[in-house]
Amino acid sequence: MEFTVEKDRLLNIVQQVSTALPARSTMPILQNILFEIKDGKMTLMASNLDFSIKGTIPVESVENITFTLPGKPLLRILSTLEPTALNISTSGNLTKISWGKSYYDLAGQPPEDFPRMKELDGKNRVQILREDVLKGFSYTGFCAAKDDPRPFLNGILIEVEEGEFRMVASDAHKLAFYWKEVDATEGKIEAIVPRNVFDFLKGSDEESVRISQDGNNLSFEFSDTKLITRLIEGPYAPYREVIPKEEGFVFKCEKKELENILRRISEIVPTGSNLIEWHVGSTSYILAGSEFGEAKEELTGDYTGEEMRIGFNVRFLHEIVRHIDSDEILLHFYDPHHAVMIEPKKTEEMNYNLLYLLMPVKLE
Repeated sequence: MEFTVEKDRLLNIVQQVSTALPARSTMPILQNILFEIKDGKMTLMASNLDFSIKGTIPVESVENITFTLPGKPLLRILSTLEPTALNISTSGNLTKISWGKSYYDLAGQPPEDFPRMKELDGKNRVQILREDVLKGFSYTGFCAAKDDPRPFLNGILIEVEEGEFRMVASDAHKLAFYWKEVDATEGKIEAIVPRNVFDFLKGSDEESVRISQDGNNLSFEFSDTKLITRLIEGPYAPYREVIPKEEGFVFKCEKKELENILRRISEIVPTGSNLIEWHVGSTSYILAGSEFGEAKEELTGDYTGEEMRIGFNVRFLHEIVRHIDSDEILLHFYDPHHAVMIEPKKTEEMNYNLLYLLMPVKLE
C-alpha cells in the first residue's frame, strides 16, 4: 500500500497527537503512533493509557490499512524536513517514508496491540472559548499538587453550569479560583482533570473547544482532533466553604513593587522553610533572615485594619503574585492564623474573576 501526503500537514497532526506519548513506558506499543487509513481519511492516534489523542486529515488512498510508527523519531524527522511531498508505503510492520532520493524505513509495532480510544456518548457537552480554558489553566494550574496522596489535589477542577465556567486548583497550602460568565449551555460539566492534558489545547488555533463528559471520562474536541482523558477520582473538596465571606483588612499595593521585593528577599530565606515575616500596618515591611544574612524591605501600600505579624512561604506568595495580570493587588488579611485572600484589582477590561488563598506559616 502506498500514498502521498504533504510534510507540513502530516507534521501538524503528528505534533498534536504526540502530546499523549509517554516519556517512558514498559509497553513498546505506547511509544508508537497508530495510523488508520479508511475511506480517504487518515487518523493518527497516540495514548499513554491516562489519555489519548487522535487527529484526522484527508489522504488519497485506494486502500484501507492500519499500521504504527515510532512516534518521537517520526516527529524529530519531520520537524527538520523542508516542505515537500512525502511518499509513504507500508508492508507488515515496516513503513518507508521517502522524498526525492532520500528515505527512512521505520519499524512499528503490531497495530492490533494498540489500546483503542473510548468514544463518549456526547450527551453532556458544552462549548467554551479555547482562550478562556487556557487562561483559566494559566491562573490555576500552578496551584495544583504534584504527588499528593489525595488524588483530587493533583488535578484541576472544571465546572460548567448555568452560564458560568469555573476552574479550581489547590495543594492544601494555596488555592486558585477562576470563574467567568459564558454563553448559557444545556450541558453540565464537573470534572477533575489531569494537568498535562491542557497542552493539547495549545496546539490548536480554533476559537472554541467542545468539552464532553461521560462518567469518568472527559474529552476536548476540535474539528479535526480530539483528546479523551480519564478523570481523577473525586469528589473535589468543598472549596467554596474555605473562601472568606468577609472583606477583612485590605492591603492594596502595586503588583510590580511587591513582586520585585519577593524576588529579592527570596535570596535571604531559611533553607527548607522559605519563611518571610510580613509586618502589615500603617508602615508595612517584610523581613527575612538566614545563614545568608538578613533583609528588610518596606512596602508602599494602602491599609486599613489591625496591625499584625504574619509569616508566609515566600516561594508560594511569589508564585501567586507573578501570575496576577493587574497593576494593583488586593490582599485581604484576617489574622495570623487564617489564609490571606489575594486578588487583582478589578478593571473594566477584566472579563473574568480570580482569587487566591494562601495559608500563613507559623512564626516563632
